[in-house]
Amino acid sequence: MTDSSEVVGFPVSHPLRVRWAEVDAQQVVFNGHYLMYADVCCTEYFRAAGVELWTPSALTAAEHHPDALDAYVVRATLDYRAPARFDDLLLLRGRIARLGNSSFTFECCIERGPTLLCRVELIYVNAHAGASVSLPSSFRVAVRALQGDPESSPSET
Repeated sequence: MTDSSEVVGFPVSHPLRVRWAEVDAQQVVFNGHYLMYADVCCTEYFRAAGVELWTPSALTAAEHHPDALDAYVVRATLDYRAPARFDDLLLLRGRIARLGNSSFTFECCIERGPTLLCRVELIYVNAHAGASVSLPSSFRVAVRALQGDPESSPSET
């Protein structure tokens, strides 16, 4: 189904216009750019939630605030439904779909008007210690304040 009416419960939305450099020889957005769009949406989600992110300006992990989120993607799934083209105005919608102990799932829906073009699911893990580490409590508080309590994974909670 490509009807965006199925997209509910996404507290963050961000407009993005398709640029010429993102379109391939087939005159559609190259598939890799959908991951970039989801990353933009995730950044806007963090901004809306007031999540403090770890930044490279800290010389060592110990120098940044202990509650800063330091996470990276370990799995990405794209459900492509319809193409985006040059100059399309897209709407990126985002939410945390699952909040585990040491990982979370971010979901992004990419729409053009009433059409759902792509659904992206990104699984992030806490990279702070390079091992399985609980997500910062401030991150959990920020997510719940923005969207309520996301689904939890029984194996991780």
